[in-house]
Amino acid sequence: MQYFPTLIAPNNIVFRTVSVALWAVLALLAGCGPPDGRALKRLACEQVSNSIDLQSMAQLDALRKALGVAPGVDPLETCRALGVTMEPSS
Repeated sequence: MQYFPTLIAPNNIVFRTVSVALWAVLALLAGCGPPDGRALKRLACEQVSNSIDLQSMAQLDALRKALGVAPGVDPLETCRALGVTMEPSS
């Protein structure tokens, strides 16, 4: 500590700048709320609705995992319950 006394002095400009920046970051993080799970699930369904192959078990399984539903639950019905039309486009 005797080699760098100016870096740890409370009246140092670097110390003040870092402490103000830290408080600003903490204030911004405190203002963030939890993510809206329903909106995220709806967004996942909308992204998949135009490109999904309804016969592909791998794609349906990936959608099921993205929605966080149990293995026995139909992910297409979950998307329909969220208000997303999951019919193949013509």
